Amino acid sequence: MWLTSFKKAIILKELETLSHLIDEMPHFESLLEMEEAAYLLNHAKTLIEAEKSTAFASLKQIKKTLNFLKATENSPVSSINFKL
Repeated sequence: MWLTSFKKAIILKELETLSHLIDEMPHFESLLEMEEAAYLLNHAKTLIEAEKSTAFASLKQIKKTLNFLKATENSPVSSINFKL
């Protein structure tokens, strides 16, 4: 059951479900189940790293955009001008 749920979460890229399933990983009874779980965990790690990289790239682009907008923003004209 756990392996099936884990496969489904990987296919659907459900990162929260993957995290939850990893936290509740059962003890496997056969070597085949252990090998399959190890393969799936490695695949999940690759998926999470890819999502992390994508998120980092998006945040970097947002930061560049914000810096650009700040640089091109017109400073508001003050209604009170003090001249010394």
